[in-house]
Amino acid sequence: MTFNVLLTGVGGEGVLFTSVLVARAANLEGYEVRGTQLHGLAQRGGQIPTHVRFGRQTFSPTIPRGEADLILGLEPVEAARSCYFANRKRTGFIVDTYPIVSVYSRMLREKYPSLDRVRGMIAPFAKKAVFVDASNICSGKLGDPIYGNSMAIGVAISQGLLPLKEKSIVQAIKQTAGKYAAKDLQAFRMGLEYSV
Repeated sequence: MTFNVLLTGVGGEGVLFTSVLVARAANLEGYEVRGTQLHGLAQRGGQIPTHVRFGRQTFSPTIPRGEADLILGLEPVEAARSCYFANRKRTGFIVDTYPIVSVYSRMLREKYPSLDRVRGMIAPFAKKAVFVDASNICSGKLGDPIYGNSMAIGVAISQGLLPLKEKSIVQAIKQTAGKYAAKDLQAFRMGLEYSV
């Protein structure tokens, strides 16, 4: 069986880094890993959907519509935009509630939807949805909101929505985060300890 993770956010949030952590941890556990990333829009602050699939055998890098097991939404509206990959019978959502309004939305003075509205958009597609203010928590405790991604992975594991071992994520962070590893590890552990 293949486990399907869709990570989504906007350019500059570290979506690609976060997908590498998940993929590397799955590979460390002996899974075959495939995935794909959309890079182009990142340079313009646009959406970055990233697919990571892992299992004993995985044949395609892209997640079919309605077959995501986990949507890791690193920005609320981008999580809602990804609902066509979700299925109420199988999909868990972890959503960082930290909003990032695009330059184009600001220029056009578009109104950013309330968190309640985003929750309402996601609810019909979610088996379980956990909303966590990860970026703001990490900004306050670690001095930078970017560590919210590692915290979100910790929340996903603690909530039983990502079937990877804690030690595999720890090893993946150490191999990937370089000089930032200590804070990423702290954020990850904050996620493991986060109570919903």
